[in-house]
Amino acid sequence: MDAVVKEAAAALWALPLQSTGVVTVLVAVLALIAFAARKSNDDEPLSLPNWKGIPFLGNTIQYIVDNGTFIDRAGEYLKTRDIVKFSLGSTPVYLVTGGKHVQALFRKSTSISSDKFLLLVMETIMCFTPEDRAKFENDHTGRLPEPAPGTAETHKGPRYWLDFHNYNARTLALTSTTSLLTAKFYDLFRDRVQAYPVGEWTTVNLQGFMRTKMAGAAIRAMAGNKFLDRVGEDEVLQAFWDYDSVTMRLMYSLPKWMDPKPWQILDRIHQIAIDWAQKDMDPVLEGKEEAAEGWDPRVGLKFLREYQRWGKENGLDVKTRAGYFVGLLLGLNGNSIPIATWALFELVQDPELLEAVRNEAETAFDTDSSGQRTLDVPRMLTLPLLQSVYVETLRLHVSVNVTREVVGDVTLGGYKLPKHALIQAPTWLAHSNEKVWSAEGHPASEFWAYRHVRYSNTDSDGKGKAEFVMSAGPNDFFPYGGGISMCPGRHFAKQEIMAALAIMVTTFDIEMIEWVTMDGKSKSDRPPRDDLTHSGSAALPPDRDMKVRWRRRL
Repeated sequence: MDAVVKEAAAALWALPLQSTGVVTVLVAVLALIAFAARKSNDDEPLSLPNWKGIPFLGNTIQYIVDNGTFIDRAGEYLKTRDIVKFSLGSTPVYLVTGGKHVQALFRKSTSISSDKFLLLVMETIMCFTPEDRAKFENDHTGRLPEPAPGTAETHKGPRYWLDFHNYNARTLALTSTTSLLTAKFYDLFRDRVQAYPVGEWTTVNLQGFMRTKMAGAAIRAMAGNKFLDRVGEDEVLQAFWDYDSVTMRLMYSLPKWMDPKPWQILDRIHQIAIDWAQKDMDPVLEGKEEAAEGWDPRVGLKFLREYQRWGKENGLDVKTRAGYFVGLLLGLNGNSIPIATWALFELVQDPELLEAVRNEAETAFDTDSSGQRTLDVPRMLTLPLLQSVYVETLRLHVSVNVTREVVGDVTLGGYKLPKHALIQAPTWLAHSNEKVWSAEGHPASEFWAYRHVRYSNTDSDGKGKAEFVMSAGPNDFFPYGGGISMCPGRHFAKQEIMAALAIMVTTFDIEMIEWVTMDGKSKSDRPPRDDLTHSGSAALPPDRDMKVRWRRRL
């Protein structure tokens, strides 16, 4: 969205606060802008009718203020076609579904790019300085080892996109990195759950527990202890979850004078990260302090230090390096914690399922010579029912609008798309497709733990061997995006979520008491729903908590 439309969208967000006359003039001006930007083209897919009949800008308004409902509405039209068009301000957007169209977004291509979306993330939720963001924006060489055609001769300076990709997708995908990260997370999270006395019943709010104990263990596993200890773990985690709650508002860059709260929240977590970068990380990078090779208790993983060193050596401001770190934590916790929480909600509500997952998870644990239980992560990752629970929870509770910009000649579904148009593939639509996901007695709209479990090789007692089998292909299931810009932390996220579930179900007997509101104090009159304020960008957390009582088993 260009600056004019972003300002206009911001004003429209605040419609109830405006006078009728101002609104009328604003809508009229924006309608003229949008109309002038429209290009006549008879060879176009169906245009999505404007929300509430508001000319030209109805879809823009609903997309920004209520993305979940917008995608649901678009999904009704996509039941009978693979592409629909709408305008986001003056930018044409093509919503696509269906395997072949999604696959087109994930192929290596010089005609479509994810850079525009990532630059928006850098500008808003990652707090890159304008100067540092411009370094990426002006680098057209791409992420592949060979520079994009025609760019090698004109590009000056570091290849920012390539290095950014290497320190994210490639490093986080290494078994050595994810294994160390998962091992540290397991140790830290295990210690937190074992703080409860064996055999004593305790009342706990489950989501609140996961947002503190699991998140704290995950952040320490990534970044060491100094970040959370700088102003106290409870305060830093509160600042983080406040930040998580406003990321969509930040993404659309509402002016600070109009909506100051999200910017104040962002400033708080960003300043904590700046202090950490300057006072804890930089002394290690500058050789003033030594750090352990793999994981250091003060500054965490070697991977994190390597990226911070690259940024420092290539002139990225400390504000940018701190902002990237905050964005990394958002990706680490903003998705894994809600998914693990939803999965536990499902297990606790079904004691028979909980027992089945517990029995399976027990097979992934060993006991060492000191009597300490250890988790065999490779073995855990082969458990069919636990894998199925993980995939099913992702399928139902991730909402990401995978976005690409048209930068060259693109034809999709027989339509030639204009340059600078956006193509979006919403996971919400692909993951709820009844034709792909439904099974007899189990529609795609419901959680079914065994959807991805198959039985084969019947043995002597008549029971088949359980195997994990995905019910659909990668073009119908893409919770982490796809292609070269696929989420770099997906491997650890899977291991973290499955390990957390394995630890919880084997450590505690858990019984549900009731649903409560998010303050943890008031009884709720309904079960949880997805919190749609996160729609389009991440996993959707539950909007209610579950009060349980649990007893540590071992």
